[in-house]
Amino acid sequence: MKTARHLIIGLVITAAALYYTLRNVSLKDLANSFKTVDYIYILPAVIILLLSFLFRALRWRILISPMKQVKTSELFSPLMVGYMANILPARAGELIRAYLLGKKHGIPFSGGFASIVVERLFDIVCILLLFAWVLVFHAEIFTADVTISGISLQTMAVNFGRLSAVLVGVLIGFIYLMVAHKEKLMQVILWVIRPFPKKWHDKIEYLVEEFSIGCQVTKDLSALLKITFYSVLVWAMVVLSYYPFYFAYDLANKSIASVLIVTVLVCIFIVALPTPAFLGSFNAAILIGLHDIMLEPELAAVSFGMVVWAVNFGVILLGGLYFVFHDHLSVKTLVEVEESGDEIVKKSSGPP
Repeated sequence: MKTARHLIIGLVITAAALYYTLRNVSLKDLANSFKTVDYIYILPAVIILLLSFLFRALRWRILISPMKQVKTSELFSPLMVGYMANILPARAGELIRAYLLGKKHGIPFSGGFASIVVERLFDIVCILLLFAWVLVFHAEIFTADVTISGISLQTMAVNFGRLSAVLVGVLIGFIYLMVAHKEKLMQVILWVIRPFPKKWHDKIEYLVEEFSIGCQVTKDLSALLKITFYSVLVWAMVVLSYYPFYFAYDLANKSIASVLIVTVLVCIFIVALPTPAFLGSFNAAILIGLHDIMLEPELAAVSFGMVVWAVNFGVILLGGLYFVFHDHLSVKTLVEVEESGDEIVKKSSGPP
């Protein structure tokens, strides 16, 4: 029932986002636009995407090293299957990654999940820094004439840039407190949740303890620098993976600033508008980035979004399916993990 409910909600959001994306474009013109694309540029885009997953695996190996030493090659299966699982409703990828990591390497679910949360913190910091960089050096891109729902895009961008700077500081501060002053941080957390039942105190205290395991690796300066380095490489590859398509469509503006804007908007939209396989939310972000902000033709922006989405989806789907068959994983089991996600988290967060 839960999966069906999430699927329905996701499909409704997908339909709304696709309507927004396609509302001014003829489907016949869109189909014809695919014939004009120089598809030779897909090859470098795929190679860059694959490199991004290599760097993700290298980073994940370092994050879980305090719990167990695992070869990078052995992390591709849970990594790719987890990303493929985001096709499922409710974005079950993180749960499935932690589940498969534990099943294959004996790492506790809570510890594996904590490493993924820390990974996401580094990703968020990178995304926010990308956006802040664009605002500092390319603020002229956000003209006051462009509005979304009556709100100036320039105003939205400036406010989000300020929020980004604050959030980066908060996230870095949280990781520091978790590592250097866990007891004091725990006291503050328990004070905040004081009005809640006592059983919540035990569960949250246990979760913080497990999460701190994922942060322990940052105590090692060498490991921290490596994680930071790989995070930069991951997002450099993510940004660059869009760039070959600029030449495939021969867009007027091939600046790095344009690619950064598109990347950040995609990240924001796929988080804010959860849809199966990111369909719709991904496309709407591309449309706004290329057409509304960079002033590329609307048909080109819509077509660009469709092709880039298909390539990203294809790489993740084929990679995930390869490891599903290679490791003899049961799709039914993966769906059951998604279905029982809440129970898994509750069980893992229970006091030992």
